Amino acid sequence: MIKMKKKEIGLSYNWRPDFRDLEDLPELRAVRTQFFLPTLFLVIAGVTIVFSVLREVHVKNIQQNIESLKVEIASYQEKHDAKVELNSGFMNTTRTLDEIVQFRSGRLLGSDFLLAVSSRLLEGMYLSRIEYIEGRASIEGNLKVSAEEASRLVDKFMVSLEEADVLQGLLDDYKLTSLERSAGGAHFNFRIEVTNSEAEEKK
Repeated sequence: MIKMKKKEIGLSYNWRPDFRDLEDLPELRAVRTQFFLPTLFLVIAGVTIVFSVLREVHVKNIQQNIESLKVEIASYQEKHDAKVELNSGFMNTTRTLDEIVQFRSGRLLGSDFLLAVSSRLLEGMYLSRIEYIEGRASIEGNLKVSAEEASRLVDKFMVSLEEADVLQGLLDDYKLTSLERSAGGAHFNFRIEVTNSEAEEKK
């Protein structure tokens, strides 16, 4: 490479540098280094700060979401516990009812039979005696009506008993075993026998 001789510098009013003379040109490498390195450091620092702030905000949001979820879970847990307790009470009640139904199934209480009979008495009918043994019952009473009316009332009374819900499947065979005028002739005495036909067939 041919090295150019340095020209003598004289007074010149030309403000533009001579780009052909490399030695007269300013050192640009130092300028570039002094400018770009601080800028790069500032950019890296800014990005780091922004990233840190965003991460802190993200972490804070996650913590808030976790707290909200904890509150929601606690609320659901309380509702779940209440439902479990309610369901437990319901199951206990159901078991109790099942036991009652099982106990009552195929059985008729004397009080239920008495209520069913007395609530179906017609006008002019009076009870004098009721006997009830499981699977069999007898009803005795009197009628202060005419002979024709007495027969009609007894038949109607027996039909009403047969339709009683509490007696369904328990007592189903109704027979009028006696209908006669009393000794004084003032009224008619009647007697009705009620049985369970299935129980009678098994005997």
